[in-house]
Amino acid sequence: MTTDSPAPAPVAGPWLDRSLGRLLPGMSPRGRDLIGFLLVIGLVQAAFWGLYGSPLWPKPSNQQVDRIAFTETTLARLPKPTVLAARQATYAPVELPHTECCDPTYLALKLRFDLPAVPAEGLGLAAYQQVDNFIILVNGSIVFQRGAMEFPNQAFEGQKAVVDRIPSGLLRAGSNELLFITVRQGLPYTDLGPPLLGPWGEVSQWAEVRQWRFTDYRLLSGWTTFLIGLFAAMLAFRSQQRRFALWLAALCGAWSAFALYGLVLDPPFGGLFRVWLFFAVNSLIAVSLVGLIDAWTDRPLPRLQPALAGAFLAFIAFCALWPAVRPMPEGYDVPAIVWSWASAALGVIATARLLWHFATREEPRRLEAALLTICAVCVVLDALGEHFGLNAGGFVVDAAPVLLLALAAAFVQRNFTLFKSSVGLNALLAARLSEREAELAVAHARERDLVRREAHDDERRRIMRDMHDGLGSQLMSMLLAARRGVADSEHVAEGLQSVIDEMRLMIDSMDSVGESLASAMATFHARVRPRVEAAGFTLDWRVDGQGDLMDTPPRTALQVFRILQEAVANALKHSGGDRITVTLLARPDGALTLSVADNGRTAGPKNGTGRGLANMRSRAALIGGTIALDHGEGGLTVALTLPGATAEPRP
Repeated sequence: MTTDSPAPAPVAGPWLDRSLGRLLPGMSPRGRDLIGFLLVIGLVQAAFWGLYGSPLWPKPSNQQVDRIAFTETTLARLPKPTVLAARQATYAPVELPHTECCDPTYLALKLRFDLPAVPAEGLGLAAYQQVDNFIILVNGSIVFQRGAMEFPNQAFEGQKAVVDRIPSGLLRAGSNELLFITVRQGLPYTDLGPPLLGPWGEVSQWAEVRQWRFTDYRLLSGWTTFLIGLFAAMLAFRSQQRRFALWLAALCGAWSAFALYGLVLDPPFGGLFRVWLFFAVNSLIAVSLVGLIDAWTDRPLPRLQPALAGAFLAFIAFCALWPAVRPMPEGYDVPAIVWSWASAALGVIATARLLWHFATREEPRRLEAALLTICAVCVVLDALGEHFGLNAGGFVVDAAPVLLLALAAAFVQRNFTLFKSSVGLNALLAARLSEREAELAVAHARERDLVRREAHDDERRRIMRDMHDGLGSQLMSMLLAARRGVADSEHVAEGLQSVIDEMRLMIDSMDSVGESLASAMATFHARVRPRVEAAGFTLDWRVDGQGDLMDTPPRTALQVFRILQEAVANALKHSGGDRITVTLLARPDGALTLSVADNGRTAGPKNGTGRGLANMRSRAALIGGTIALDHGEGGLTVALTLPGATAEPRP
């Protein structure tokens, strides 16, 4: 969970908070939250245990069965789990319930009972012995035998209650014999108790409830927790509440394994491994419950969850090693005691963690927390069941589907709320993004217009400077020559022609050249061709319009336009040739090359120190380009090179 995630809607909050606020006006908000949580815990616990103790929760009861008493009970150890060995064994009286310890053993428990008459429908027999597997015989005939009996490959059918009908043909009036042949390995204790023997109708009615609870209900519980765990595992890959999903998957997996432990009675392993598996599964339930609660709080305690995982791994390693190095029953008793008290302690820690969370943080999810306390109580009761004669192992299974379904529903509801919130947030962000895009478009247009005006202003200032330094200076020279009487007609005509050319250039530069280099080139071509041809030159125009730089900003296009003007004007005035070639090429790397070549005289300013060339270099520098001169054999070539990225970005 992330600490900045939005808090879910309170489940029992508003009404309860308002009531506590009126009843306890002087108490701090944290104190009222804790009291509210305790009230919700009380209500949920009362509802659950009230339902658990009510007739609505099916419980088997043998009080209504007219049990047939046993007149004699004897016990014998067997070398083999066979009927022949049981017949040849020597029996000794024993009182039930009875416990045998500690080595793997085969036993034969013989019980005698009297019947004044054989009932027509036979008798009902319900037997549950704390053994791995057993065979049941009535008057020497086998009535129940399922799975292997010889260790280490014995089945575990004895872990489930057997309900069977003894047909009347196997019974006789007077004394009858009921014989159990049992096998036990791994768990050191063989606990034998008196079976339930009575009229078939009463026993079968009692057995239906018990069979549903210990078989069908356990199967349903296992599948329910398995599906929830699978769903939580998938969420762990997508949800931001990854730790919560992982701990929920671990808890559900352990819960399913616990149900499976009582249903799969013929596993490919047995003995000590099955005992170790029992401790591993049961301890994982308690550990993952604490981890789940710590992750659920959104503010996990530092190092608590890693410590839980480490403690779990250490415990199952201890359970694997201890029975191998210590004799029975110590090899089993010590891990059992550690598991029992550790599970009880973890159940208490889980509840305390919730109380601490509500005492220190604002938390509206009281119902979810109260459901988690039921899980914690069930873990404690199961852990202490062996010591205090409770329904050991039954509370967790009984509570599993209802509690985890409620928990998963709350989890999904919270994520659905977050999903809806995210959808609304996305819509809000999209609307704000559209508004921002519109604002940026307006700002972009304004900036573009400003740049264009600045470019024109700069160019006007340059023209004014050129008029002052160029036209003004040339006219002033002609005026002084005329006043001094040294001006001849040829020089005056040449001077006036230069002035006219300069004025045409300035007039052209006052017009807009367009917003792109392509537009500027087209404008220049249309204007300059008549003038070039009128001056007796041939104009070769070669323009590659496919380059990216053809779409240049206005300032760049204007500077290229001026450089082109200057180069062509110089060729007209100074080359003395009859051909001008203008070439514009876009190179594959995005660079642009503009060249103006003439076929006139090759003599000229080798170092490029003339005013016109200085202007062209200055303009090229403004847009990140360079000017190169080539005084070849066929005339002068002025080349402008612009890199792929222009010095001035397009507004």
